[in-house]
Amino acid sequence: MAWTDLVAGCFGFGTAPFASNRPDEESAKEAITAAKAEGATRAEFAQLIAMYPRKYMKSDQLLRERIREDAARLDKLWKVPKDSLV
Repeated sequence: MAWTDLVAGCFGFGTAPFASNRPDEESAKEAITAAKAEGATRAEFAQLIAMYPRKYMKSDQLLRERIREDAARLDKLWKVPKDSLV
């Protein structure tokens, strides 16, 4: 399964934030691992997860806040192993 197909599982339900609970976080880790294996960048991943709240939120201010929060969770999960920096 392509990483893009796994992203939907990172949101508990349509309007839920990205990886906001343990099962969603585990799904997010799986999707991130698949994305990295397929050569996707963090920016590509972020762009895809930003599409989800756009479907449900009409307020620009709330949408910006939600995307910022989702991006912060993505940053915590999108880790580069220290040994790969050597």
